[in-house]
Amino acid sequence: MKKIYKSVLFAIIAAAGFTACSDYEAPDITTESAISITGHETSFPASASTGSITFEAKGPVTVTANNEWITASVDGNRIDIAVDQNNAFSGRSGSITVKCGNATDNISIIQSGIIFKYDKIEPISINSDAWTQSYNADATVPIEVSDDADWINTSIADNKITIAIEANMTLIPRSATITVKCGDLEYSIPVEQEELKFPLFKIQTLRVNDSQSTKTYEFKADIPVKFTTEADWVQADFANNTVSIATEANTTGRIRNATLNYEIAGEAGSLVIVQAEFDKEIAGDFHLTFYDYFNEMELTILPAKLSRNGKNYTLTVTDIYFTGQPVLTIPVEYNDETLSVTISSGSTSIGMFQNYYCFLSPVTMGSDDIALYYTRDQKMNAAFVSTVSSDGTEGLIGQFASVSTNRLNLIGYGIGCFSSNSELSDDTAQGNLEIMINPSLLRIYSAEDAASTDAAKAAARTIKRKAANIPFKISPDSAKKFRRIEL
Repeated sequence: MKKIYKSVLFAIIAAAGFTACSDYEAPDITTESAISITGHETSFPASASTGSITFEAKGPVTVTANNEWITASVDGNRIDIAVDQNNAFSGRSGSITVKCGNATDNISIIQSGIIFKYDKIEPISINSDAWTQSYNADATVPIEVSDDADWINTSIADNKITIAIEANMTLIPRSATITVKCGDLEYSIPVEQEELKFPLFKIQTLRVNDSQSTKTYEFKADIPVKFTTEADWVQADFANNTVSIATEANTTGRIRNATLNYEIAGEAGSLVIVQAEFDKEIAGDFHLTFYDYFNEMELTILPAKLSRNGKNYTLTVTDIYFTGQPVLTIPVEYNDETLSVTISSGSTSIGMFQNYYCFLSPVTMGSDDIALYYTRDQKMNAAFVSTVSSDGTEGLIGQFASVSTNRLNLIGYGIGCFSSNSELSDDTAQGNLEIMINPSLLRIYSAEDAASTDAAKAAARTIKRKAANIPFKISPDSAKKFRRIEL
């Protein structure tokens, strides 16, 4: 009974004790943060940049950059941040960690990618002249422009890339490379500049008329030029950026040629000067020479005459069959620059034989046979040049060569007779007066030989193309066309 009493008493005392404690308030142990930072995110452009963050702290502060491209340091109550240039065109992010005692704060760092706006620069290909061009170029990071040649100057200013290329004062073409770099972007621009063009390089033949004259050509260079010629009627000089070629008046009554040689910067060349006028040196009597297909390719001569009436030029041929008939009048085109005449097939009737119309019909040569067609507008051209035969006979010759536009290799013409003045076909064809292979116009200057057929043949044999390589085999399609008309 005594033990029970003591236990109850202890419980009452304990209960009374807990009731008394319920009115007690514990002290407030909450603490303020050790670091107070004004901003937790900082943005930078793509270029290398700096920035700062201010803070308040209750103790020493340290800062650590978590990326290689970020540098951070503490200066008083300020954190200084520096970022390297972002060479990429995409943005990037990183962070720094700030500590004060046991308190830690992470601050995000964001950097933009490059923005590059520019005009596309195409490969540069220019002549020898000086050249300058500017292109728009704007970027959020520095732009670099460079080149690998001392004759190119590149620069960038005021958001423009400027490329200046000096004149090429040499006879050698040159090349270089320009490089544009912006961050990770790098591209190359090839540069090709032509050599200085000596104006006479592109001239093979210089045509002048019979009057005294001077031809001039601009050549802006400080390079010596040496001229030589055996002709006493030609003088050439280079001075004050001008090449001059002077010719005296031609009173000889003949076409005259001269070779002008030149040397410049180790290069040598030459051109032929031809002095003539149609009415004085070309118009007049000729021998029409050709290899006669009907006479086993014997060299044949017919009298011919070149003349003009205003702007119309004609070649008159007589003595076909050596009878003086018919008289054939062939229209020709004359080129004063090349001193040449051009004949065209089938364009118009060139005369009458008996009651038939005469036309020129093209003769072509293939790999192993020859063919004759009734095709119109097939052309051969002869450029006149002075010539000297192996026996010393001086003359003027124009050898006809194919200038056909449809790849036919013309070697001559047939003088065909047709019953129609418009339709040229097997049905209207009556045969040929002649089939002329390798025709030429030849004039002999010697007075006693000028009209001599024998002299013309002798001269022609030494200067005309040989007919030995002309095949006698006739294309099957042309067999009927090669017949000769009966008198």
